[in-house]
Amino acid sequence: MQVNDLIFKELIKRGYSLEGKTRVWNVSDSKLWYLTPELAKSYLKLKSYKPQKQHIDDEIKLIQANSSKITHNFGKTKFNLVDLGCGDGLKAEKFIQSLPGVVKIRYCPVDISKFFLDESVRRIGSMKSKIVDKIDLTKADFVEEPYVMSAFRSNEYQSNMILLLGETISHYDIHEVLFKISQNMLPGDMLVIGNGIRTGKRFVNLPKYKAPVFHEWFMQILNQLGFKNDEVEGDVRFKHGRLEGYYRTLVDKSITSRGRTVYFQKGDELIIAIQYKFFENELKKYCSMYFPKVEIFSNSDSEYCLAVCKK
Repeated sequence: MQVNDLIFKELIKRGYSLEGKTRVWNVSDSKLWYLTPELAKSYLKLKSYKPQKQHIDDEIKLIQANSSKITHNFGKTKFNLVDLGCGDGLKAEKFIQSLPGVVKIRYCPVDISKFFLDESVRRIGSMKSKIVDKIDLTKADFVEEPYVMSAFRSNEYQSNMILLLGETISHYDIHEVLFKISQNMLPGDMLVIGNGIRTGKRFVNLPKYKAPVFHEWFMQILNQLGFKNDEVEGDVRFKHGRLEGYYRTLVDKSITSRGRTVYFQKGDELIIAIQYKFFENELKKYCSMYFPKVEIFSNSDSEYCLAVCKK
């Protein structure tokens, strides 16, 4: 079985931690979720999973209801629309459709996945919108390479409105991401975050994260690391203040790539996905640590919001 070098490299880099006598390996970096077209397509299947579809619908409604106001507060009629973790471009499409006709943008999708970049460019290009003046894509990990946001600036397009939608920020340390993004923004730039919010207890409905659609997606990552389906079993838990999707090894196993070998013991755990959940006041508090002006747009009947941060 061919081992994916990038996943193996992440495994080596992070190593493992001990929790009691259990060795815990962390390969939860979300850039690993979309490494291949197959992984990207598996992610898109989540759109039809009811809880996930509800969040997508809620986010789109918030975009449609508030994008003109966001742009008005931005105060620019010509700017780069930087779509971080662009996915298939659906959210950007809805955002662009809701913009006033006087606006001109250069659409700048950023993603680690070539499949998603191609999909977003195809989607936005097919709109044939007079608002979209140019498209400039970048294949990059925006957390590891945050300077890509600055690279879009030009004499013609000097300002950035940055989209960070689809709960992308919830899969990272929020302070690391907000710091890195804010450091690559100029005064007047704007960041629009789309994220779920909590109104009650955190993670009281763990079973919804055990749906087969998640296993079918994440198991592909472990397959590319060298595990067979019957060598691990998956589960989810609330731990360390976050949701963790993880797999427990059922066998002793060694995996070798480029002359290096990692030995797994039966009972080892591999964390494949993490997600942090915030209450609305928490999200605003964290954003306000890095931005002087923060406004939250939310619906009273949903668990979703847009956090609009102006540098």
